[in-house]
Amino acid sequence: LRTLAAPLTQTVYMIPVTLAACLSLAPPSPARVVSSASPARILSSASRRALLHKGAAAAALPLLLSLPAVAQGGVPEGMRTSESYTNLQQISPETTGTLGAGTMSSRSRPVTGVVLLEEVQESGKKTAPTVSAELVLDGGVAATATFDAQYPLNRGMFYDVEVRNLAGEGAFLQVASLPEGKSLGEMSASFLTKSVFSTEGRFGAYGAPTDIKVLSKSEAGAMRLLEISFAALSPGGNEVPRRALVAAVQPEGSTDVVMLVGGSTTSEWKRAEPLLRSQASSFKIARVRPTSIKRKAKNDYRFENQGGLNERGSDSVSNLVDGF
Repeated sequence: LRTLAAPLTQTVYMIPVTLAACLSLAPPSPARVVSSASPARILSSASRRALLHKGAAAAALPLLLSLPAVAQGGVPEGMRTSESYTNLQQISPETTGTLGAGTMSSRSRPVTGVVLLEEVQESGKKTAPTVSAELVLDGGVAATATFDAQYPLNRGMFYDVEVRNLAGEGAFLQVASLPEGKSLGEMSASFLTKSVFSTEGRFGAYGAPTDIKVLSKSEAGAMRLLEISFAALSPGGNEVPRRALVAAVQPEGSTDVVMLVGGSTTSEWKRAEPLLRSQASSFKIARVRPTSIKRKAKNDYRFENQGGLNERGSDSVSNLVDGF
């Protein structure tokens, strides 16, 4: 019996082979008569072993037939492999069913108006790199925006041009179209605040920011600088007081404004402000060149290289501000 039990304890992939071997056993040899004087016939030891094999095989047959059939690839029918799954919901429904608004998967991609001609470049220290990004702007202009970041560069399809640390301090580029015939110098501060604090923007992931106040305004050459306080909604719906520093420039030949928007929570502003002001002061348009490429999401280099960007019914990088 131990001899027969050994192969049955192997993996189920060996069961068909074991079963075939059991069923192909030769029938027991005829009973041997010990003496002509005794009517009783005693089975030989070999015959007894063969009979035991046959009996065990017959008893195991119903169990074996109830096991899953084995597919050609060696995987039992009904058993799933990695190729059987196409998304996280199928792999772990108990996890994805509880994803809240604070997770990246539930947040819509912010609209910053940025269309990139190539990958964002960084040089120097990883924790505080010099960032360079070539942008497509309205007016047939390609402009290269640069700044000396105080935080690591974030990469991925969720971000356009953004630097950020784990504490929530950081900065990002935003592009907005000026009203026809207008220049940046003619626009009020509300034009910039409405662009930055749109519900589709970086701060509107969980609802429109509230309590927006311009605390100070200044100019440095062609750059306009605004310090702003506001409250952003958290994933749980709580208002989080924040501060922002917006540096805005209008590249030569373009009808757009390019902004570097830096910020932190109000509680961290005293420590973060010097870093954000240094970062803003380094912001500039290093060069411009003519281009026939339109500022549309489908013209972003990531549209083909990295799977594409979702473009809405109306152009996803169209002007977010009306009434100016």
